[in-house]
Amino acid sequence: MRKLLQFPLGTYVGLSLQIIALGATLLDSPYAAYTIWGAGVGILLIAVDFARFTGPLQYAAAYIGYPLLILSLPHPWGHKLYYGVPAGILLAMTLTLRQQYMYVLTYIRYLWLEAVLLGIALGLLVKMQFLSGIVPWSAFLAAIPGAVLALGYSQDGVLIRKAVRSGKPSSLKVGDVAPDFALPDAEGQIHRLSDYRGRNPVLLLFVRGDWCPACHMTLRVYGRYKDKFTEKGVVILTISPDPPSVHKDMIERLHASIQVLSDKDHHVSNLYGSLYQNPLLQKTIAGYDTGITIPTAYLIDKEGIIRYISNPEYVGEYLDPTTILPALEKV
Repeated sequence: MRKLLQFPLGTYVGLSLQIIALGATLLDSPYAAYTIWGAGVGILLIAVDFARFTGPLQYAAAYIGYPLLILSLPHPWGHKLYYGVPAGILLAMTLTLRQQYMYVLTYIRYLWLEAVLLGIALGLLVKMQFLSGIVPWSAFLAAIPGAVLALGYSQDGVLIRKAVRSGKPSSLKVGDVAPDFALPDAEGQIHRLSDYRGRNPVLLLFVRGDWCPACHMTLRVYGRYKDKFTEKGVVILTISPDPPSVHKDMIERLHASIQVLSDKDHHVSNLYGSLYQNPLLQKTIAGYDTGITIPTAYLIDKEGIIRYISNPEYVGEYLDPTTILPALEKV
């Protein structure tokens, strides 16, 4: 069962449902009306897997799945090609674009973007409905994941921006001594920042948790760039409030090569000032009563001195490791 949960089953089932729906439409099957609803559910399955894996397969599934869903609708082909397929691509972008380009869009830039993409997509679907007189219910159903994500980013981004402008991250500055800590990894082994004193520079990456797709992106991106940091002797430590058992599952599921430490009750993230309050998220996600982590990066040299702090004005920008690589020359 554990291995099954680490497999993107929802992605493959979702794509299969859409292929079946398209085939039923092309063959004029009497069951086409039912398979179209299955295709809509398939998009929801892909969206769930997108939140769990956030990998290349999930991006591809979104950009393939939405057009497949549109093409299976009982509308004239001209309407589907001119209005429906562009709407499907825009819906896929609503779901994926900020994750894919988090280092540019960040958590707080262009918060209107998803809403605009969603609005244009829904407008195209309504236009298609007006021309044919057929309501594309399954396509409207498939718009739900992107709509939820758009609302989530808008609400969350405003609160992150407010926290940052009120002084978060903390008063720690480049040149300060990094506060020491002791946290367990996914296997329960304790890591102390002071253990690396005089031995290795350390890159700390504060992430929000396994529920946040950007956390997965952080592990994937820095996994790809790991050699760049290893060449300089830098140890990468990701810090998340989830328990070690969740981290173990996440590491196995994402095939991550970076150490993830468990910061229960956000003690260390609060120590570093990477914490803010979002009542909606704290009520809907179990175990986050103390707050939500502000994604932040700290590069600490061998002497324990902070040499780099990610730009608090653009939370998430550190997902482009090239913004940190120049600071390596100082350590």
